[in-house]
Amino acid sequence: MLRARTLSILGAALACAAGAACKTEAARRQEIAACSERTSDPLEIELCLSSNYGWKDAEARTAAGARARELDSLEALRADSIWRLEGARRRAEILECGETDLKRCLVVRFAWPEDRAVAAAESTWRANAPRHRREIQACTGQPGVSVGNCLLLHYKWPPERALALDDSIQRARARR
Repeated sequence: MLRARTLSILGAALACAAGAACKTEAARRQEIAACSERTSDPLEIELCLSSNYGWKDAEARTAAGARARELDSLEALRADSIWRLEGARRRAEILECGETDLKRCLVVRFAWPEDRAVAAAESTWRANAPRHRREIQACTGQPGVSVGNCLLLHYKWPPERALALDDSIQRARARR
């Protein structure tokens, strides 16, 4: 009986030493942190966990994916926080560029990320919707000139917006 119990304890100790099953949650978190110290790539984290710490492939893949998502979220939060801190400067850049080709101006002159420049241009455009409606109404009654050309010439609309409006008007007329 004593011998069987000793063998059982010895077997459990060997199993614990051989695998990651006996690691505490804190130890597992330390290993994940160590593997993600220099990279946020899930494949690299997974390979580090399995090769350096003996994790099973499936567990390493799951932990690496979760850690990569966590690091991406933290980076996005950091970038958003910095972006908001520079809000006054960003508003001044928008005003300096004006509404005409705002996205291009923000990207080229002030090195804005494309997605933020697009969002700022769309937001600015929507904020000026009442003025745009008045401009469209003024151009609608002009004979011999398309609405889009009128908006381009008289109100300096961006070409893609003026052409899109012209296309929309043409489609609406064709449906009648």
